[in-house]
Amino acid sequence: MNTFNEPRAAELSGPVTSAINIDQLYREHHKHVKFFVMRYVRSNEDAEDVTQATFMEASRCAGGFSGLSKPSTWLFGIALNMARSHLRQRLSREDNLDINDFAEILPATNADPARLCEARDLMRKSLVMLSKMSQDMQDTFEAVIESGMTYELAAHSLDVPVGTVRSRLARIRSQIRDLKPE
Repeated sequence: MNTFNEPRAAELSGPVTSAINIDQLYREHHKHVKFFVMRYVRSNEDAEDVTQATFMEASRCAGGFSGLSKPSTWLFGIALNMARSHLRQRLSREDNLDINDFAEILPATNADPARLCEARDLMRKSLVMLSKMSQDMQDTFEAVIESGMTYELAAHSLDVPVGTVRSRLARIRSQIRDLKPE
């Protein structure tokens, strides 16, 4: 029985090792992560920097990986956060950037109020509709739409064929198109 005063085995053996092999993740996903990041930062040099920072952060946080998702899903979540952080920093440094480039991150403060209300209404209805869908549909939406993965990466992450990802997204898009603002 382990008491509070006795060191745990992990403390005796040094740092906790992760079930994640960062080298393998790098070999398998570096190119995909860079393409994913490129969708946000739109500069090859920045994409390479953010991709490198993503793997550094993944290496730093590997011990905290809970195993509740696939390592690749976890990695792309880190990449998304790093890309968003990069854009926020860039936006704060440069006053002449086009705000439309940052629609994923910042609300357009100069948009037409009627269009903003309509967009919020459609977003609310879409989220309600999505919350009523199966977990498989929600996971597909999250992988491709929210995380920005390619269909191929999403299929790999969800362990389904690419055609399944395509058909799920087609159904989701069709249902969203049918929604009408109030």
